[in-house]
Amino acid sequence: MLRDLELSEIPMLAGFAPEEWRVALDSVMLDHFGRDYFVARVAVEQGRIVAVGQGIATGGTGWAGNIIVHPEARRRGLGSRITQDLMDLLRARGCGWLLLVATELGEPVYSRLGFRRSSEYVFLRMPRMPLTEAADVRRLKAGDADAVFQLDAYATGEARGALLAPHLAAGYFLPTLGAGPVVAANAPAGLALLGFKHALYPGNAVVPEGNLPALRFLLERGAEETARAPRMTLGGEPPWRPECVFARGAGYCG
Repeated sequence: MLRDLELSEIPMLAGFAPEEWRVALDSVMLDHFGRDYFVARVAVEQGRIVAVGQGIATGGTGWAGNIIVHPEARRRGLGSRITQDLMDLLRARGCGWLLLVATELGEPVYSRLGFRRSSEYVFLRMPRMPLTEAADVRRLKAGDADAVFQLDAYATGEARGALLAPHLAAGYFLPTLGAGPVVAANAPAGLALLGFKHALYPGNAVVPEGNLPALRFLLERGAEETARAPRMTLGGEPPWRPECVFARGAGYCG
């Protein structure tokens, strides 16, 4: 049975994601649960969650993500069913562009549903970087919100104000949203923020393949490419500018 995830069930999702994802799925769900842009669905058998997936609507774009089937319940079509369910719900919310980031296991499922590769995200293992060229980086002020929303729409082609707003107090690059997205209108600003991020917030990086300055900047500072994952679309791409995205926030929202 497919149905909405219930708030009381979120703790059951701790440890549900594959270990290599390094995703605390219960925390992710709790961060977004109950917000207008968010939907989470589960497949339940005999009172036990055997599959889960979530959707995020950002204007005319819908993201599907964290689509996970328990290993004991695989090869029964649950991945396809829950993905199709999310697609239908996002379309009902007016999302004409549907996006997701695929794993190797999931890509054939999404291809059968009509998704096609449009580009790739590059995953990099990062050393800690020294804090050097970030003199112009400051914390966001209350009056910056509209400018952030405009810049984000310019870069992503999406209307993500509702998604971003709860995180603005933490400062943009938004370290509290997923892995901390970095968005900038030009390379000098983006690279300054990227250097600041990896000096103060150690962790690996995920960058669109279309942002060559960001990739070059990280590789020259000792980053090591470890993997790539396809960005897949159904209904075409929103008018995004990958050269303005210096770090992806999360696989479930770009």
